[in-house]
Amino acid sequence: MITKEIEIKTPHGLHLRVAAKIVEANKDSKTQVIFLKDGQKADASSILELLLLEAGEKSRIQIIADGENEQKTIHDVTEILMDGAGI
Repeated sequence: MITKEIEIKTPHGLHLRVAAKIVEANKDSKTQVIFLKDGQKADASSILELLLLEAGEKSRIQIIADGENEQKTIHDVTEILMDGAGI
């Protein structure tokens, strides 16, 4: 299990397009990814759970990856969050 804490820096935060990219990136993965923010937990395989975190700009979230390819999975999810899905 690997844990990483990041601050969302994109002005739009974790919006629908970002959530969809995260779900798509993890759909065939054998690694479970969980997001934690202010005591709330969201499974990275659920767009709805990710959106309900309401993680806007400057939000601090913790990403937990457990399973095969944990390091790559954390890296990929972080890249998607930092890029803001190109917006």
